[in-house]
Amino acid sequence: MRAMMPESGYIPRGRSARNILVFVGYIVFLVMMMVIYTFVFRYLMAKYEGQPDHSFVNGLYWTITTMTTLGFGDITFVSHAGRLFSAFVTLTGFIFLLVFLPFGIISVIFAPWLENLLRYRPRMHLKRSLRDHVIICGWDTVTETLARNLTATAVPYVVLSSDVEEVRALEETRVNAVLGTPTDAEALKRVRVDAARVVIANMSDPDNTNLALTVGSLCSTPVAAVVTVPERTALVRIAGAAHVVPLRENLGNYLAVRATTRGAKGHVVDSLGDLLFAEIPAHGSAFVGHSVKDTAIRQKTGVSVIGIWERGRFSLPEPDTVITDGMIMLLVGTESGLEALEDLIGSQAADDFVMILGYGTVGSAAAGFLRRRDVPHVIIDQRAGPDSDEPNVIKGDASDQSVLRQAGIERADGLIVTTNNDGTNVFLTLAGRHLNPHMRIVSRANREENVTELYAAGADFVVSHSSIGASILTNIIEGRKNIFLSEGVRIFWRRVPEVLHGQTLLGARLRSLTGATVVALQRGREDIMVDLTPDTVLDRSTALILVGTPESEELFSHRFGKDAKKSARRSK
Repeated sequence: MRAMMPESGYIPRGRSARNILVFVGYIVFLVMMMVIYTFVFRYLMAKYEGQPDHSFVNGLYWTITTMTTLGFGDITFVSHAGRLFSAFVTLTGFIFLLVFLPFGIISVIFAPWLENLLRYRPRMHLKRSLRDHVIICGWDTVTETLARNLTATAVPYVVLSSDVEEVRALEETRVNAVLGTPTDAEALKRVRVDAARVVIANMSDPDNTNLALTVGSLCSTPVAAVVTVPERTALVRIAGAAHVVPLRENLGNYLAVRATTRGAKGHVVDSLGDLLFAEIPAHGSAFVGHSVKDTAIRQKTGVSVIGIWERGRFSLPEPDTVITDGMIMLLVGTESGLEALEDLIGSQAADDFVMILGYGTVGSAAAGFLRRRDVPHVIIDQRAGPDSDEPNVIKGDASDQSVLRQAGIERADGLIVTTNNDGTNVFLTLAGRHLNPHMRIVSRANREENVTELYAAGADFVVSHSSIGASILTNIIEGRKNIFLSEGVRIFWRRVPEVLHGQTLLGARLRSLTGATVVALQRGREDIMVDLTPDTVLDRSTALILVGTPESEELFSHRFGKDAKKSARRSK
């Protein structure tokens, strides 16, 4: 519930309290004035009007009615002295009783009370009944995307922030937020850290370390920490974090794995047990001009084509889909199947030449990934120093076409754009596409809203910092291994719905009904079956592993109801 006092519980403090004292003094002044006027009334009535019998009550009654300008007329003066006194009392009453008194009440009492009533008060506690929730400490584009993912899967969460204005802004956008310092034990207790599913530490590395230590001193709730400097991973883990995510390093790896253009086995983008997801470009291959069915990739290698990328647009292939030169095929299969496909294509990852624009944390991670896989590459960075550990660094401005040509962009197979400015990334992507139309371009997006612009500039793949981070953290929360194929493509688990129990894959028509493709079945935690045929019988004790768009995931849940929504938890 909100930590808000009722209106009647307003307690003046500071300047308001001093104003109240002044107001009380003014009331005392008015009372004394009325008492004095009462005695003067009795004196004038006795001396000039010949009426000595007026009591104190009569005098007070006359004073009040005269000061308030009511003037009932039942007690009046006829003498000049009495009438002058009456005029004086009426004038002072008008000034002190009808002007100053209401102004004092409004400014000293009513206005502060109304201001206090309307003043924003953030929440300080969570409901005692809330359990199994996620506590998010540190709000940025990553946790913003994570919050949307949690909302879509009906997982409760709360953002714990020490900034009142941030809490106000979050609540205005319907984000569940609570005011409190994340590293403060009392604040963590108020958000029921002992009953939480996981704590997300997304602040600075020192603050994340402090948070992990604080949570560990209170309860056994796991902490998932995002580190900005990969070398600090061990320290944060020693502090007690159960999961440590070097996000920028992961981002560099994702960029690098998508920039290579040859070698299906060397171009695995993610894995799930023995199930590998890989991508190969159609450019220059024998598949161009043939339909997916005519390539016979599945029959020859056991690898299935489950998706088609074309300049950032993802689609599910039909058997009659014709492969064009600009397409990139998304594959799923085992390691042996991908090796067989490499033998069929006749190329290896080492055949590539990749350029990296920018040598910050992300660019360095991408270069390290390529170096460990013996992929030839070169780096262009405006601030690269001579003492760099990377031997293939060219110091120069990547926006200068002469620098790009000197580095060999016209013969490059892949280009990785890694700067932390989306506007710069759009420009470099456009320049790269102009200089080499067939090169594979992978660009970093710092904000999701800039993904469309990067695709329009010519990127083949855009890897969003926020999407990768949210995907990794979502899978940690759900207890799954990380799967991140690309922007707009998801791997999701769903328990076989009751209505599909006993049906074959062909009879279930999941692809036509939802737009998602079944790539494997899962029994228990580790038993994953990839050798599926149209005659494979579905069983409600197994989980479907599907590939599709976010819309297809929502459509599956909508069509098959509550059973589908519980799949991820049941299949762990």
